[in-house]
Amino acid sequence: MKNYICLIAAALTVTLAACSNSHKKIDDRDTAGGLAGDGGTLPLNAGVPLTRSDLNPDSADYSALAQYVVHFDFDSFTIKASERPKLEAIAQWLGDNADAKLVIAGHTDSRGTIQYNVALGERRAIATRDYLLGLGVNASVLTTISYGKERPAQHGENEAAWAANRRAEFGVAR
Repeated sequence: MKNYICLIAAALTVTLAACSNSHKKIDDRDTAGGLAGDGGTLPLNAGVPLTRSDLNPDSADYSALAQYVVHFDFDSFTIKASERPKLEAIAQWLGDNADAKLVIAGHTDSRGTIQYNVALGERRAIATRDYLLGLGVNASVLTTISYGKERPAQHGENEAAWAANRRAEFGVAR
């Protein structure tokens, strides 16, 4: 029995070490180049969290896309009918900007565990991506990431702040 417990403890240690090393730290101060070391091009679902340097905030397109934030209901990743025109505008913008690549970032409000919110943010980003794919957007120009509750749009513990933070946002990849 003692050997069995040691074996489980060893397996958990290896698993936790692998998990902690498999993700690049997300840091607003990070100014390194692109994820692939090739000037910032992003493969679809690269599997590595983005840093601020992976987006191009100096681009006029970045500012234009900021108005198209898709909001979600509590504990939901369903695209609401009221949010669909925003996605149609994004699809049109992508059609007009053939070289553009977008990052879709999923966010949640502050309620719930970190793990739950990262998973929910991921489902929101993927649901947003899937809706765009349904509108004819090429999958190769979209990538997703989840920030969970780590990057709130509005601070506070009230319904207005929570509603503002349940969202998917768009960024132009470098």
